[in-house]
Amino acid sequence: MSTSYPFVSEQKLSDKLVSGSFLGNFKTAFKKITLRKCLLKLHLYISLWLGTLLVIAGVTGSLLVYEHTLDKWLNPDMMSVAVGERWLPIADLVAIANRVSPISEPPSHLQMPEDPSEALIVRYQAAAMPGHKGHNHHFHEVMVNQYTGQVLGDRDRNDALMTFILRLHFSLLAGDFGKLVMGITSLLTLVLTVTGIYLWWPKLGKIKQAFLIKRNASSTRFNFDLHKTTGIYTAIVMLAVAFSGVYFNLPQLFKPAVNFFSPLEDMPRGIKSTANGGTVIQPEIVKANIQAAYPGIQIQRIFLPVGENGSYMVSARQSDELRSKGSTSFWVDQYDGAILAVRDPKKFNAGNAFINLQLPLHNGEILGTPGRIAVLVAGFAPLVMMVTGLIHWLKKRKANRARRAGLKAAAI
Repeated sequence: MSTSYPFVSEQKLSDKLVSGSFLGNFKTAFKKITLRKCLLKLHLYISLWLGTLLVIAGVTGSLLVYEHTLDKWLNPDMMSVAVGERWLPIADLVAIANRVSPISEPPSHLQMPEDPSEALIVRYQAAAMPGHKGHNHHFHEVMVNQYTGQVLGDRDRNDALMTFILRLHFSLLAGDFGKLVMGITSLLTLVLTVTGIYLWWPKLGKIKQAFLIKRNASSTRFNFDLHKTTGIYTAIVMLAVAFSGVYFNLPQLFKPAVNFFSPLEDMPRGIKSTANGGTVIQPEIVKANIQAAYPGIQIQRIFLPVGENGSYMVSARQSDELRSKGSTSFWVDQYDGAILAVRDPKKFNAGNAFINLQLPLHNGEILGTPGRIAVLVAGFAPLVMMVTGLIHWLKKRKANRARRAGLKAAAI
């Protein structure tokens, strides 16, 4: 037995029943979902979840662009010297530093001055802290005037303000867990930036307006325009910084991906002196031999030989390297001064060259001074966008609540 409804066909009846059901409501709601709405929600939630981390990473990153300059400015009595006529022998300077160092072990390496008005820094490997895994920024430093032999001061490098900022930037002062968090933050920053570009993308007739803040606009419009223009003007820099940040914090993901396309070559290790003992040559001879082989090279760090078979390891910067912290390395026999091995960035394969670009990409020096300034400015963009984005979200949420309350009141 069937029930019939006058003037209504079975198909129309079925449509009416479906449209009035939960399934019908779901279909209607689903049709309203667009890619833009999905990306808008994704952009919003990443911003809300990671806003504080992005601000910390951005502001500290801006300061680290000029890490050495700021460290010197903050500690002029320890870091600066009056230029003299000539250096004292480096061995004598090391002996002077040894007398005031609280570390009983011989020094690890010498940080050579970047210019004649900077002090020589003798660094000693400090005892590892709990959970410490030998991070190469944990040293005790003794600053010595290379012209007079005067000790200008000493410090645990971990106590320096710029090292604190570096550790905050790199790992939130939370060791490996913080490093992982900041690595994930870098990955999500890539997503945030890409979705931001998509959401900003204007129609053809409104391209010029999309790059400008409207004059005499309301506070709401000004806030929105400031958010989107800050984002789009810093987007390329943010992509570069976030991408390289993934390398520094998540190398276990980054390096295998690079290695898939171009096998990475490891840094040479365990290079031993081949001469048959005798008197250990002075660091001045090591410098002279390298500079004779590579005219114009800047010697940056000299690592002293360890044990009878150890060798000098010297890090340096060639004049045409992009990195201010050079990536050229030498191993020198401690007895006869012969250069045993060289790691020359000019001879890197594609994979190693790409990895070597990550630091200048991260701090902007890949484009020289303009690039550094761009990263310095872009570091404050997350702060501006978090504040403006939060204001926009709160206003929109308030308006939506008022609208729903109005609809509910009208339905009563």
